Amino acid sequence: MNRTDIIADRLANVPFAEIRKVAERATQLEAQGKKVIHFEIGRPDFDTPAHIKAAAVDALDRGFVHYPPNNGIPALREALAARLQTDKGLRYDPQTEILVTAGGQEALYLTFMSILNSGDEVLLPEICFGPFPLVVGLAGGVPVPVPLQADRQYAYDLAAAKRALSPRTKAILVNSPHNPTGGVLSEAQLREVAAFAAEHDLLLILDDAYDQMIYEGEMISPAAFPGMRERTIICGTLSKTYAMTGWRIGYIAAMAPIVHAATKMQQNVLLSVCSFAQYGAVAGLTGPQDCVRSMMAEFNRRRGLVLELLRKVPGLELTSTPAGAFYVFPRITLPNLTSAQVAEYLLEDAGVAVVDGRAFGEAGNGHFRISYAVSYEDCREGLERIAAAMGRLAASTS
Repeated sequence: MNRTDIIADRLANVPFAEIRKVAERATQLEAQGKKVIHFEIGRPDFDTPAHIKAAAVDALDRGFVHYPPNNGIPALREALAARLQTDKGLRYDPQTEILVTAGGQEALYLTFMSILNSGDEVLLPEICFGPFPLVVGLAGGVPVPVPLQADRQYAYDLAAAKRALSPRTKAILVNSPHNPTGGVLSEAQLREVAAFAAEHDLLLILDDAYDQMIYEGEMISPAAFPGMRERTIICGTLSKTYAMTGWRIGYIAAMAPIVHAATKMQQNVLLSVCSFAQYGAVAGLTGPQDCVRSMMAEFNRRRGLVLELLRKVPGLELTSTPAGAFYVFPRITLPNLTSAQVAEYLLEDAGVAVVDGRAFGEAGNGHFRISYAVSYEDCREGLERIAAAMGRLAASTS
């Protein structure tokens, strides 16, 4: 057997996540006794709220340990439908138009596997969460990056999007709040994208991972605009809102034929999502939301500190103020330095783990991502370390 032929060609251009590489190096440095500020991982640092954990434990005690339905337990689908109606004014049939998935990432994978034929094209933000283009490619599609307008909360440049269209363009993806920049699209901007999708007969895919994390503006879903429900696919998750990243609970909300197709994919990829975890998710959606408001208030407090300190750092600038999620994406203004070099220097020299902007696409070069999903004290210490390190870099390049 030729050992070089064992691995499928489809994985040849699928790298391991850059974020994980940074986290692993940070762990190595910590093993050497160094303190590292973890600005690299995009996960809430809070514990899952107690009532959610209690509901999962209760489900275990009651014997809910067997295969649940492929599309999710009825109680969770009903809770998701109710939450979508309450928060976004959307009506979805929990029996036929909602699918429970293993997190938002699987929701995206099932979506693309369900709608794309070989060679179909998907318009994506040119700066985006790394798996977006990868899952499009794994589904046989072609990712088409579209420039963003940094001074407009990283909205699509729709003139550029129009030039990127081809007879094979099938969908456009919107991620607001946006990873890695924290940009939040206004209602007017969302209406522009929705009109673009309708004009060119495209599906509109929404990555709503951070939909509850909006500090300036309000939560608005394009699916609520006239004529958009039937062409919109919502890929959501409870991971960020309820600090449940390890629970792997997400969902798809869409028209019945799309959910039916995605359920067939689910049945043959994962079968179904962990039964007792789903009962915990029900408690999260239907229980008191004070925990969510408390976490969001703390994230916003950290955001204020990070923005205040970041504006004083030499060699960095912000093109726009992030209005959501828990990220900032500063641009490096020092000459003759790549973002990879700066990110490596900050980790090795200053003990601050950030993510090279190129992990989010070639257009991210010259930036790095900071996740302020760490304690307020670590936010302060991390920015102080970055300021000192960037000061040393500025002195060495002057």
